[in-house]
Amino acid sequence: MKSRHTKSSKVLKGMLALAAFSMVAAACGDDKEATSTTVAPAESVAPATTEPMTTDTMAVTPSSKICSADALVAAVQGGNADGTLEGMANDPVATAASNNPVLTTLVAAVTAAGLGDTLNNAEALTVFAPTDCAFAALDPATLKAALADPTGLLTTVLGFHVIPERLSSEELATKTELTTFTGETLKVNAGGSSISLGGDQAKVLVPDIQTANATVYLIDNVMLPPSVTGDEEMAAPADSSKACTADELVAAVQGGNADGTLEGMANDPVATAASHNPVLTTLVAAVTAANLGDTLNGAEALTVFAPTDCAFAALDPATLKAALADPAGLLTTVLGFHVIPERLSAADLANKTELTTFTGEVLPVMVSGDTITLNGTTMVVVGDIQTANATVFLVDSVMLPPSVTG
Repeated sequence: MKSRHTKSSKVLKGMLALAAFSMVAAACGDDKEATSTTVAPAESVAPATTEPMTTDTMAVTPSSKICSADALVAAVQGGNADGTLEGMANDPVATAASNNPVLTTLVAAVTAAGLGDTLNNAEALTVFAPTDCAFAALDPATLKAALADPTGLLTTVLGFHVIPERLSSEELATKTELTTFTGETLKVNAGGSSISLGGDQAKVLVPDIQTANATVYLIDNVMLPPSVTGDEEMAAPADSSKACTADELVAAVQGGNADGTLEGMANDPVATAASHNPVLTTLVAAVTAANLGDTLNGAEALTVFAPTDCAFAALDPATLKAALADPAGLLTTVLGFHVIPERLSAADLANKTELTTFTGEVLPVMVSGDTITLNGTTMVVVGDIQTANATVFLVDSVMLPPSVTG
């Protein structure tokens, strides 16, 4: 997979992009009437007052100036029904955040990065949400810059604030590090009444805010991940073979090269698109070894059931070794069993019981609700990914055809 940026460029663009959003926050706080929500701070954090802030007070207090736990809780009390504690609990996290008057810059950033649907559709998340005050605290010298890389660098920074599991403050107290939405490691230090994150880059101000699919923590600073700061000591390279669930796969894909995201893959033919995808590195190596790249790219219409790196990691090493030793024979036979010479959607598959593969063998298909099972046991994990000439389905195991298994 090609490099996104040099480390120095990452640091500069990260600060420029995030500072640009702090300008938006200041402008929004000065000119826009805020919507209020209700939050429930945990007892482990210094208790905040619950007296609601009046409309007149909100009108003269930009959200970028609301910084303490007490002020944040006051700002989000007494708003419309969608912003109350009960209302936030009924909405998925991106929607719930959009009703919160102290998260306007974060919501703008999520929207610019195209991550709203991804966050809303995730099954369970923990979100460390920088407030408008946090964004406003960024270096003002970078305010002249424009947001240049929303689906690359900005997604990397935002993803560093999201954990693909739902954790309470009590559970965080037992952790020293977390794996983020984009596969990097976030340090956690929970002691007494405080929770600090990212090597003391940020502190939790208001914890344990519930939404329909996430637990949210309001934090006092925007955190920059090791991949942006170049902090090799803190960096923990993502192991693509460990990304196995749908949420983990989507997080890894959306946090990688822009050309390899779910949206970016649509611009290239399938073999090229796969080469940019961070969870298909073993498949790409196998396709290259079998000299099938041009064949796949040149096809008019395909359906590709793509085993992830996690799928290949679960394959018997002896089988993989034997296939790689016979690229024009066994390897091509196995890879061809994953390719259908017509373009099919998940809806199309619901009408099928078997498919004829690229190499002429029959692949059994069973669809039940949203679950697609192939060859008896292989499951589709992420479906309907579009490339220029194919529809791709990420699958959880490498399938061996009848001609191989006998």
